[in-house]
Amino acid sequence: MTDNNKFDFRKLKGKLGKIRDWMLKHRIPPRLLFIIIGVLSTIWFLIRVIPKPSRATYPCMRVAAPFMSGMIIYLLSVGGLTALSRRFNKLNVRYLSTVMLVFGVVAAMAISPSTNLNSDEDTTIKYGPDDGPNQPVGVAQGIIPGEVVWVWNPKATNPDQMNNYTMYLPENTNQAVVYEMVQNAVKKTGGNKNLKKSWDTIFRYFNKKKNNSDKGYTKGEKVFIKINQTSINIYRASQSNGYYLPETMTQSENAKAGKSGTCETQPYIPLEIIRELVNVAGVDQKDIYIGDPMVHTYGYLCDIWRAEFPDIHIVDRLSSDFGRTLIKPTETEVLHFSDKTGGDKLFDVIENASYLINIANFKPHERNGITLTAKNHFGSQAQTSAMHLHYSLISPRVSGRPTNQGYHKYRVLVDIMGSKYLGQNTLLYIVDGLYAGGSNESRGAVKYFLAPFNNNWTNSLFMSLDQVALESVCFDFLRNEWDGTKTHNASNNRYENIPNVNGVDDYLHQAADPSNWPQGISYDPDNSGKPLTSLGIHEHWNDPFNKQYSQNLGKKNGIILVSVPDTLVKTVKSSTN
Repeated sequence: MTDNNKFDFRKLKGKLGKIRDWMLKHRIPPRLLFIIIGVLSTIWFLIRVIPKPSRATYPCMRVAAPFMSGMIIYLLSVGGLTALSRRFNKLNVRYLSTVMLVFGVVAAMAISPSTNLNSDEDTTIKYGPDDGPNQPVGVAQGIIPGEVVWVWNPKATNPDQMNNYTMYLPENTNQAVVYEMVQNAVKKTGGNKNLKKSWDTIFRYFNKKKNNSDKGYTKGEKVFIKINQTSINIYRASQSNGYYLPETMTQSENAKAGKSGTCETQPYIPLEIIRELVNVAGVDQKDIYIGDPMVHTYGYLCDIWRAEFPDIHIVDRLSSDFGRTLIKPTETEVLHFSDKTGGDKLFDVIENASYLINIANFKPHERNGITLTAKNHFGSQAQTSAMHLHYSLISPRVSGRPTNQGYHKYRVLVDIMGSKYLGQNTLLYIVDGLYAGGSNESRGAVKYFLAPFNNNWTNSLFMSLDQVALESVCFDFLRNEWDGTKTHNASNNRYENIPNVNGVDDYLHQAADPSNWPQGISYDPDNSGKPLTSLGIHEHWNDPFNKQYSQNLGKKNGIILVSVPDTLVKTVKSSTN
């Protein structure tokens, strides 16, 4: 679609919503509010429809039409009544105009083209990606180009642990095993059996790619670790004070408040990353920042991290209570949307960081199909929620039924992956798969059936320097687990097939190769005048049993999935292909 109607709806809704909220807050008279919104709707309608009359049928235009026509009817009525009042002095223009205002709104709504914006009856859902197995696109990134490391150890978690709200308790995670998993992943990613040398190689690879400088970590450089803490925002929104949570807030207390627990950042993988940054890579505690900027961070995470590293900064945009570091939005919008709908401010902790480490979770998503390291940055923008970004996902509305599926459509995730402050400033991409999420982002963790999990917790860690490759691998795991043929539990059934919707990987196709961009879109999230080039390599594995990508099959181009233990995914010797 070359003329994207979702663009219109989002812009109109956002502008009118902000004006409405401001006026209500400042007690602007309803009549004036109606007139102002009517004027803006009229201007918007005329600007969009005059150049292309067919746009009058778009949903956004149908939203604007009642306000526009209602205001016109009202003004004509008031004008007519004023003329009559001059002829007949007994007419009360004030009361009659009020009556005509109500009549105008009702009449406008009656004559405006009707549409049900929530109706998905005519949407046929297609499943499965368009591209078959082992068809790589893009340019592989990394010290070993295209490498994704997958570490699996069934001893990492307690198999008898069934309470989603107490996963963080020490008895449910074998910290020694997790520590070894993180070490193994870093060694494989850095290409060296020595942990210190691997970290130095990772820093040098990043600085060479970003600044064309052959240097490792330099004392004083700041590292920001982006985690995922979705459910804390749900809880805070339900509280009367709206913002502050006790330092001891846990997921169990969240559950008692009637909110579902979610699969999100657990304490131990970030803890091991902090240990290695401080004890191996030489980063001072005071130069490490961690959190999910848009939301609060659970107190139990803070307690576990601070017990060993009291000087790290746990960021919070709302309060410096409990020793948190208060962050603030950037002065200007620094993330620009390439469909020209505006942009977002980020946070100063991101703007000032020399390096980002992105630790996402392993789970499906109701509106995007999957949510991994790219989607994790929906929490890095400085608005109070990320709802304004959902219009570009495969399922923009909360309906469980995708209305924006398919390929070659604008996807904001590509802008996020290409931003010099976000994807392009990321030292290391990590997906925490110790526990894997249920059928959408708000569900608790469930045990997975796909081998080698075999109805147990996933006990996995994924790591890469190629974000596109990492998300492609995790997508293959998720789409084969959530394929509509398995029943995990009753609370998850609604979205059993959401990662399989056609187009879930559209953003990966576009991030890998500009030839897959939509018509009329040129991704330039920094507004630099220089469109993005390939951000990594994308393909699908050969089958869910062997899990082999092109390099695993001996080809020189494509993804290589390196497993620990190495018996999980076999790699054959390279051919001349």
